[in-house]
Amino acid sequence: VLCFPFMDPCDLDSLRLKEDDVRRTTVSVRNPVVDQESELRSTLIPSLLRLVRENYNRQAASVNLFEVARVFRAGEGSELPDERLRACALLTRSGAASLWADDDTPLFFAAKGLAERLATGLGVKARFPAGKGEAYLHPGASCGIEVADRLVGAVGELHPEVAARFEISVPAAVVDMDLEALAALPQESRRYSEVSRQPQSRRDLAVVLDREQPAGEVLEAIQKQGGSNLVEAAVFDRYEGRGVPAGRVSIAFRLVFQGTDRTLTDTEVSKATDKIVRMLAHRFSGELR
Repeated sequence: VLCFPFMDPCDLDSLRLKEDDVRRTTVSVRNPVVDQESELRSTLIPSLLRLVRENYNRQAASVNLFEVARVFRAGEGSELPDERLRACALLTRSGAASLWADDDTPLFFAAKGLAERLATGLGVKARFPAGKGEAYLHPGASCGIEVADRLVGAVGELHPEVAARFEISVPAAVVDMDLEALAALPQESRRYSEVSRQPQSRRDLAVVLDREQPAGEVLEAIQKQGGSNLVEAAVFDRYEGRGVPAGRVSIAFRLVFQGTDRTLTDTEVSKATDKIVRMLAHRFSGELR
C-alpha cells in the first residue's frame, strides 16, 4: 500500500508510546489536508491499522498489508527533518474456523517468519531477542529484531489496548524494520557446503527450564556447543503442567548429527550430546525430563 505521509498526533498515545520516545519528536504541517492529521508520520503503523479497520468494516477480516516509506522526525533548530526509510507489515486473521484452512501457524510465528525472510533477502542474519518488543505489541508475544548487535525493529502481536483504540477486533501482528539501519550493515557472504552422503543420527532432549527463559537463546547455545557434526538443532515441543514444577517449562530440542566423510559412531554422538546436556545444566539450570 501507499499511504499519505500524515498522521494524527493522538495516534502516538494510542500506540502507548512513552513521553520520551523519539517518535514523539514530530514535524508539524502548516496547511494539513485533514485538520486532525497535522503532523508528518514518525511511524507507519497507524496508517496500516486504519486500513485494516476499513477492510474489516467491509467484511474483509483476513488482511496482509505492507508499506515501504519514509518516516520523519524533527531536526534541531532550523535543520531539515530526519528521514528514515522503514518497512512495516500488518497481518490479521479472521479467527473463523475453516475446513480448508491451509495454514494454522500461530500469528506471531507467521509474522516472525516474515521478518526472517526479509532479513535473509537483504543479506543479513537476524536475531529475535525477547523483552525488546514495542509498547504497542503484546508483551507475551513479541520480540525485537536485532542484526549485528543492533536493534533494527520489532515483531509481535498487537497489544489488546492498541487494538481496541483502533477498533480492530481480529487478531493482528506487526513487523516494523528500519531499512536505513539494515542498509548500513555489512552483508553476510553465503557459505555453501557439500551435501553429506553419510547417515544422520538424531537425539531428542526434553529439558526443563525456567518459564521466562527464551528458547531461542538456549537454541543458540546448543548450536555453538554441538560442534561441527551438529548439522541441525530445532525446538519441536513445549509443555508445562502436570509433572513439571511451577515456574518451569519443558522444551524439547531435536539434534541432528552427521559426518561429512564417514558414519558417526554412537559413542561420538553420545559424547557430543552429553557435552550439550552439561552446558544446559551449567548455563541455564536445565534438567533432563
